[in-house]
Amino acid sequence: MSMPNVDLNGQSVLITLAVILIVLEAISAISKGIDAWKKLTGKDSRTAEVQKINDRLDALEDWQGKTEARLEQGNKRFDEGSKDTTEILIALRSIIKHLQSGNDHDKLQETDDKLYNYLVTKRGVNPESLK
Repeated sequence: MSMPNVDLNGQSVLITLAVILIVLEAISAISKGIDAWKKLTGKDSRTAEVQKINDRLDALEDWQGKTEARLEQGNKRFDEGSKDTTEILIALRSIIKHLQSGNDHDKLQETDDKLYNYLVTKRGVNPESLK
């Protein structure tokens, strides 16, 4: 077998290299197009991972909002409890003063009226049970 006679002059080598470069550029462009298509259609695996992370973040933000609302509600209850305790202590102090001195019937009656109104209006106690 004999080798075919190939004329390798500079121009044919340049043409061959140019064709190879064009083919490689076409392959690169097609690859970029496929990646862009995956991102647009959501078929990219990274898009699914990002969506999972976003879903978890949304769930955490929702949980945080609910927790903050519960904490705020608890703070309001503590404030109301503190006011309730203050009113009870004022009434108790009036009773102690009356027991010590045996005087201040008017002040004791005023405190009794306040305590009665508090129990009926804020605590919902049946007025008949206080008589």
